[in-house]
Amino acid sequence: MIDLPFNYARVLYDGNIASEDLETTRGLLTGEPELTDALENPLIRKSEKQRVIDRLFPESVRSFVKVMSDNDDIACAQEMFEAYDELVRRRENTIEAVFTYVTEPDDAQIEGLKAKIAKDYGKKHVDLRLEYDPSIIGGFILSVGENVYDQSIRTSMARMKRHFAER
Repeated sequence: MIDLPFNYARVLYDGNIASEDLETTRGLLTGEPELTDALENPLIRKSEKQRVIDRLFPESVRSFVKVMSDNDDIACAQEMFEAYDELVRRRENTIEAVFTYVTEPDDAQIEGLKAKIAKDYGKKHVDLRLEYDPSIIGGFILSVGENVYDQSIRTSMARMKRHFAER
């Protein structure tokens, strides 16, 4: 099986495209549904799509976006950028983590958490995203790669409920 989004991501990655051009392209291909709908629409002529691409996209990515459009692959843009981000993280020896909380951690706690994750996973950097979620009631959930450390009160209560239901 061919991983199409990864193949496109590899081309972008190998192209050494300026970060501003990449971010503009990311915004257009993932944040403008009318544009992506038009580029995916088989009823719109190829020449019209190419004129739109020439007007909106940075010159460094125009040919690339035209190939995606011509191949009817615009729909994989979100996955392509996720794969691209993963390639960049690998190059920079970075791991992505998500910390879900009710009580926001302070800067010292965040830096301590990043240091612990970096040490535990043998990475130089941690790309830590913070997400507020009052539904976890208290505690936290930390997702690092495929691992999830759920220390939320919501999960603890669910475990207790199951435990007592089994008795």
